[in-house]
Amino acid sequence: MIRFLTRGLIAALTLTLLAGCSNPETPQEVAAAFWQAMAENDADDVMEYSTLADTAAFDGYQRSWTDTVPSFGRVIIEDREATIVTRLPAEAGTEGERLELVTYLVRFQEQWLVDYNRTGEAILNPSPFNSIMGELSRLGEELSARFSSSSDEFEQQMEQLARDLEAYSEEMGRQAESAMDEFGKKLQEAMRELERSVEEALKDNEPTPEKDRVILEQAARDLDRQADELSDPTMESLANASRTVAETGERFTRLSEDTLNRHRDEWQQKLAEMRADADEFIEQLRP
Repeated sequence: MIRFLTRGLIAALTLTLLAGCSNPETPQEVAAAFWQAMAENDADDVMEYSTLADTAAFDGYQRSWTDTVPSFGRVIIEDREATIVTRLPAEAGTEGERLELVTYLVRFQEQWLVDYNRTGEAILNPSPFNSIMGELSRLGEELSARFSSSSDEFEQQMEQLARDLEAYSEEMGRQAESAMDEFGKKLQEAMRELERSVEEALKDNEPTPEKDRVILEQAARDLDRQADELSDPTMESLANASRTVAETGERFTRLSEDTLNRHRDEWQQKLAEMRADADEFIEQLRP
């Protein structure tokens, strides 16, 4: 929670500083100014910083953005187009999940502008990945509290992986099929190994509380089912697998201390290997 509040404060400070600049120039500055205008429901400024041609066409993407403070992630600039990963909070007054999308920008007459229609498409017609993002975000605190800082870092990595899959689905479809296939095979085998380890824990001669057995049996079933889907990996199956692995880590935190301590080192090692594979995969996606 603290890290999310910190990010929000940093983003708010960034927007405040940028608001003082009369002419945002970089894609990041223009995106920040655009979302600030959205938060203020200022159709004139939205039109100034985007491709919106008429204030009468301003619809706010059919949401209320009042006081919304986004955070920004990876930026890709390719000639006269740019994309910025943008993370928006749930709509005010709802219990929805954080919205992960891409702010698209185009270079027009030597000025960067947010592509109003293309950016809005991700909001008006969200992809199936959106539900994954909020669910993954909720796992972090309990993981760090009981499993280890290493597992918390792993969960963050898998969360970021799912975000990258969401944000760069088009680029992956065109450029990264081989990397996706390779990572899918590695992740599938790693999940199989973790599944076997969990099944061996169920056969442990040491007494295992019934509650722990239920947790481990469910973890093994989920790992098996999701690993099957990686036989022909897609962006969706990779994101789902990332979620399943993160959920498995969350389940481990609910085990009794005795059960967890007996298998902690082995499971942490397997999770570390998955994290290394995820790091390599993400590096291959970088422009």
